Amino acid sequence: MTTRRLLLRLLLGMLFGTVVVVGGLSFHEFRGALQNEIAGNLQFGASTVMERIDTFLSARVENLRVWRSVEVMQDIRVDDVDKRLSHFLSDLHARQAEIYRALLCTGADGRVIASSAPALIGQPAPRTVVWRALPGGSGGDVQIAVDTDGSDRRALLRTRIPNAFGSGDIGYLYVWLDWRAIQGLLDEAARDTTRDVLLLDADGTVIARSRSRALRGAAAARAVRLDGWTLPPAGRSTSYQHDGRALGLGNLLVGAATSAGYQQFAGLGWHLVMVEPTAVSFRPVWRLFWTLLGALSLTVLAGIWISTRLADRIARPVVALTGFARGFRQGESQPPPMPATTITEVVELHRAYVEMIEALERSREQIVRAGKLAVVGEMAAIMAHEVRTPMGILRSSAQLLQREAGLGAREHELVGFILSETERLNRLVTMLLECARPSPPEFRPHDLHAIIEGVLGLLASRAESAGVSLRKDLPEPAIVLDCDREQIMQVLLNLVLNALSFVPHGGTIVVSTHRDEDSVWVSVVDNGPGVPVELRERIFDPFFSRREGGIGLGLTIVQQIVHVHGGEISVGESAWGGAAFNIRFPSP
Repeated sequence: MTTRRLLLRLLLGMLFGTVVVVGGLSFHEFRGALQNEIAGNLQFGASTVMERIDTFLSARVENLRVWRSVEVMQDIRVDDVDKRLSHFLSDLHARQAEIYRALLCTGADGRVIASSAPALIGQPAPRTVVWRALPGGSGGDVQIAVDTDGSDRRALLRTRIPNAFGSGDIGYLYVWLDWRAIQGLLDEAARDTTRDVLLLDADGTVIARSRSRALRGAAAARAVRLDGWTLPPAGRSTSYQHDGRALGLGNLLVGAATSAGYQQFAGLGWHLVMVEPTAVSFRPVWRLFWTLLGALSLTVLAGIWISTRLADRIARPVVALTGFARGFRQGESQPPPMPATTITEVVELHRAYVEMIEALERSREQIVRAGKLAVVGEMAAIMAHEVRTPMGILRSSAQLLQREAGLGAREHELVGFILSETERLNRLVTMLLECARPSPPEFRPHDLHAIIEGVLGLLASRAESAGVSLRKDLPEPAIVLDCDREQIMQVLLNLVLNALSFVPHGGTIVVSTHRDEDSVWVSVVDNGPGVPVELRERIFDPFFSRREGGIGLGLTIVQQIVHVHGGEISVGESAWGGAAFNIRFPSP
């Protein structure tokens, strides 16, 4: 399996899994939150409507109790001869016609004596199946009956009229409530909503419902019983889900409340149920579901495109590095170009790979350098054995010839050539031996500034004769360095002598030091011609020299000594455009 395919599978798997899990959890949480919100609203709505019905009935009961004590009610005893009682009832009805269908009074014999509806006068009292005494009164002073009058629902309230001039009762005061007033409370609660409102008596039988087209079939009959439905105790409310087949509906969200009464009115134990089909309630949830499904599809398509591009951007540099590794084994050394990507890991991988290639190149250079040094060692051993002995004989012979009295100027010049060249050959052998077998340093604490001042003192006369200004820049009073004093002096002598060879008359050489957090720096800078950039990597190689007659081992020995002391040396450009040799030693 290729890297691209593996990355593509991993990215797509993670993307698809994340989207499915997040989408599923979001859908589940949103559905639960919406259900709780709607159920809470249904519960609150049921409680509110039930309170309105209790308030409505309480006001009617209180009116009944007040009216029965009015003086005009005593006209029942004389059969309302002057019709004052009928006029009184008509006036009450006219002021509240939307609440009452009729108000009437009956005598002790049960015959209607006075009424707001003249057609009822002389008729028998309204008949009903059962009268129920309202709680909260004394001796059942107010009674209620709720039944069906033909196709309409009716509610009757009655109370006894006491005899103000004797004992006992003289008749009854009836209030025939207009059921449409209660119906209106239910319709108002269901208006402009998808909800249905049902009013149940204490036995759980539906006695009123909102006029909703959602309630049909079995629910159209008022005598439907909601057996098995949870109806809370008096004064409480609840919400839940329930099967709505009894109402001709599917699954429902239900809010239910039970009458708690109002002030002195203790209530009738009626229940109010507010329902909403879950198909309607959860319609936003399903819209969210299809939206999430569409978003998931788009996300997956976008994820496939992004994952393909991302996998390709990650894999392409790896493939390029793999191809370069094969080519590098066959001799190619040009590192691959930086990939056009913003992925940090890929950039870091490329950078690490390039650094590895550069390290391998440096290793090759070090191997070549080691080979050169091995050649130097062999040459030094041969020259030390084969050259120094005859060279010593030549030197001694030349010195003897120089003492001869009869030699002319030409002969003295030739003898001088022999002595100077044998001296040069001796220095060459000495440097070869130092380069091939450097002596181990003896580390001791030394004042680096004192070493620098000693070197500058040794070379002051030579610099003066060359017309070069030799200066120092030592800002700190002292820098103690654990080193071999003679070897560090040799390093500085070689660097300053090398600078004196190139700096023109009137030039400047500055030896300076400074310290940072973890290093001690020594710099030798000049205003000479400098070192070309293309030669800076070769300047420390054995036998490389830019000076006529130079051997090319001085800077090689300098680099060896610096490395033995745990430091690094580099060459750059000074502020004047000349050469700048910078040495870094670890801070003690």
